[in-house]
Amino acid sequence: MNEVYPYLLTIASSIIGLLLIIIGFFLVRLVGDVKSNTLEIGKNKGNIELIAQRQASDVNRLEQTVQLEIKALSKEVNGLTHNVNNLVIILGKDKKDKDA
Repeated sequence: MNEVYPYLLTIASSIIGLLLIIIGFFLVRLVGDVKSNTLEIGKNKGNIELIAQRQASDVNRLEQTVQLEIKALSKEVNGLTHNVNNLVIILGKDKKDKDA
């Protein structure tokens, strides 16, 4: 019986060692996956921030373009208003001349 104990102890310690190696292998893989995912999240966050900055820049550029277009249209409307006023004055004078 005393000869069996060392044999059982060797088998038990081999099994425990094998289990620790398997657990260690999976822990190393888990740590590696967490690191790679953390790096990927950081890259994605940087990409998201870059896209947000581009969108803000696009919005600002569109806003400036719209403001320039509004200024140009208001100048054209002002010119048309002036022309319509002149036409009304001319038509008023012609009607006055015909009535007189």
